[in-house]
Amino acid sequence: MAASRHFRTDQDPAEVRQEIEADIAAARRAQRDLQAAGSHSTGERMRQGADEYLDELAEFDAGTWTPRHA
Repeated sequence: MAASRHFRTDQDPAEVRQEIEADIAAARRAQRDLQAAGSHSTGERMRQGADEYLDELAEFDAGTWTPRHA
């Protein structure tokens, strides 16, 4: 998952949005793949991760998002 957005304060907002959306898509894809392979507990962790990215996107849309480590 791309997390450079949490270390850079000068990143273009369009790039931040793109990274968050890519993380959401990757987590959902991993969730489906893991569940299809029978690893439901790991798939559930990926679902939780995707939910966190969705929360992050909501913060970004609300204008309250800030990098975590910058």
